[in-house]
Formats: sequence, structure tokens, C-alpha cells
Amino acid sequence: MKIFFSILLFLLLLSCDNEPDSDLITWQKNWNKWESMNMNHYIYNFRASCYCIDEWMREVSVTVNNNSVISVLFTDDGELPQTLQISDWHTINSLFDLSKTIIEEAAEFKLEYDKTYGNPTLISVDWDFEIVDDEFTFYLSNIKNN
Repeated sequence: MKIFFSILLFLLLLSCDNEPDSDLITWQKNWNKWESMNMNHYIYNFRASCYCIDEWMREVSVTVNNNSVISVLFTDDGELPQTLQISDWHTINSLFDLSKTIIEEAAEFKLEYDKTYGNPTLISVDWDFEIVDDEFTFYLSNIKNN
């Protein structure tokens, strides 16, 4: 009987999920990679898929200088957005902040990171399964040191 309880206790302890959150570990590794690149001046392409205004869904080229967005131009015609302001667009740092919040709070999400720079390349989230149209996906590509 003593052996039975010992085995049972061992199996119970083995089944406990004491592993650290792998999504946060992955986020931290990529954040560290991004920080190590020391990219203060960069350009990247951004596009969203969401129930939102058209300007979010058209691909733009975002220029960042010292963690501030300084320029946003549509990639298809080089024009400026008319509805959204520069302050409505994201730096890579702010997208990392958003990604961490998503990991901690969202009902469901998918995050992908650039193998070279560590920056997010895909941020897809459903904040709450019971709320309609709260989902969005951000696509980032073509990051370049400027």
C-alpha cells in the first residue's frame, strides 16, 4: 500500500504544470534580440486585418527615428494616410509592449517573430471569445535599418 501511495504521489507531482510560460520566454528572447540590434532608425512595412477603417488595412511604410514614428506612407501610391495620424501607428517597441499584453490577457493569440532581428512579424489576437469583432491581425515585413 505504501508503494501505491508513493507512485500516486509521484504521478501527481509529475502532472503538475510547473513549466514557465513558454510564450513569455519566446517574447523575452525576441525582445532581447531586438534590443541587441540597437536599431534607433528603421523602416518597416505594416498592414492590418481587422474590422476597422481602410487605412489600417492598406500596407504602409512606417519610418521610425529614436522610438518615434516620423513618417507613414502607403506602399502602393506613396501617399499619406488622411484619417489616421502619425501617432496612431506603432514603433517596434510599442508592438512588443502590445504583444506582451496580448500574451498576458488575450483569450487566443498567435505571435511570430523575425529570425534575424527578433521583431514581431505577425500579431494575431482574439481578446475575448464572447465579443464579436474584437479580433485583429498585424503583419510586419521588410524591416530595414535606416
